[in-house]
Formats: sequence, structure tokens, C-alpha cells
Amino acid sequence: MTKTRTGRADDASDVREVGPAKEDGRLLRGEATRERVLDAAERLFADQGFDAVSIRQIAQEAGVTLGVVGFHGGAKLDLFRTILARRVEMLSSVRLKALDGIDARREPATLHELVDAYIGPYIEFAAEGDPQWNAYARLIARTVSDDRWYPQVRDFYDPVARRYIDAIARLYPSADRETIAAALVMSVACMLSVVASTARIAGLSQAEAADLPTGAPDVRAYKSVLIDFCAGGIERAITSA
Repeated sequence: MTKTRTGRADDASDVREVGPAKEDGRLLRGEATRERVLDAAERLFADQGFDAVSIRQIAQEAGVTLGVVGFHGGAKLDLFRTILARRVEMLSSVRLKALDGIDARREPATLHELVDAYIGPYIEFAAEGDPQWNAYARLIARTVSDDRWYPQVRDFYDPVARRYIDAIARLYPSADRETIAAALVMSVACMLSVVASTARIAGLSQAEAADLPTGAPDVRAYKSVLIDFCAGGIERAITSA
């Protein structure tokens, strides 16, 4: 590390450090700012939708200038894709690890195990209580309901989904692949809906409207039901087609 002095040569109290340590500090601050920009954009896109949000709003929400948003996120569409990519990377890693573990066993997989390996990680991430993951859950629920976004996000989600479709097809060799894909997409829609909000489930389970709970239950409370529902639906769809 290089050190420089200011003032008198024997003034040991006035030593400024430059080089790797200073550079590391700048990198850390830059990364923190980037995360602040992405978090702000994620919240706004989740609450208002992509079209309604401006770069100026993102800058205000993140507490930075317009130039900083552009530097760390690029154009609005680039920012949107980056937000999705950072979550998908985490999800895909866990899903692929679970699938590799199932494939490595001697005994064949069950459909329930495959559905659990695909849906379970999303439930667990969402249930941790991170407000940014909650924002992502709302955002992706918006995104998948609009076909115009599919060309923008297919490369994020489809490779792992195809691995799972392949695994299901090996269990049911006579099943039509399009039916498997349709059943998986419908299962994902169920997953996104439940994670985005459990309030209606809690409300409908009460005998009277006056008994509506003050807070929605943790989504983990419905994980087992969701996986059973999706696995049963997929099996019914592909065996009766």
C-alpha cells in the first residue's frame, strides 16, 4: 500500500492512504448505490407497473441523481431486466441444485418431488420477510400476466423450466409435451398468486366477514397445499389428455 504525507515530513498523524484500500471503498459504495437504485426501481415497478414509472421517480425513490440511475441501471428496460435477473439467478441456482440431487439418486423421482423442487424455493425466498422479495413477488405477478414481456424474460426463466419439463416427460413418456408445459405454467401462476397475497384465502376461510384476520398468514402455511394442488393438477392434465 502506498502512503503519502501532507504538511511536515515528520507529521505522522496526517497520513492518507491511497491505492487498493481506497479503491475497495469506492467499489463497495458503488455497489451499495447500485443496489439502492435496483431496490427503488423494483418497488416502483411492483406497485405502479413498468409504464407508469419514470427514471426521475426511480432517482427520487433511491435518493440519487438521474445520472446515477443511468450509470448503474442504463435505460428503463435495461433496469427492468436487471431487476428480474438478480432474483432469477438465485432461484435458478436452488432449483437446479435440487433437480440435480433428484437426478443423482438411484430411485426415480416422483412428480410431487419435482413440483416441490420447483415451487418450494420461491415460497421459501418469499416467506423470509424481505420487503424487496415481496416487491419482486408483486412485480413478477404483474409481468407474467402480460404477454408483451415474454420475449424480454424468456431467457431468464425458460432454461430451468425446460429442465423440469424434461424430467416430468421422463416420468410420463407418453404425455404430450405441450400439455406438460401448459400444466407447469398454470402451476406457476398459482404459485405467484398465492405468494403475492394470502389475504383472500384467510378471509374466505372465516365463517363471517367480521372474522377477517388483521394480518395475512405466512405463505409457508399454504406451501404443502399449493404443492399438492399443483402436482395433482399436472398429473391429472397429462394423464387424461
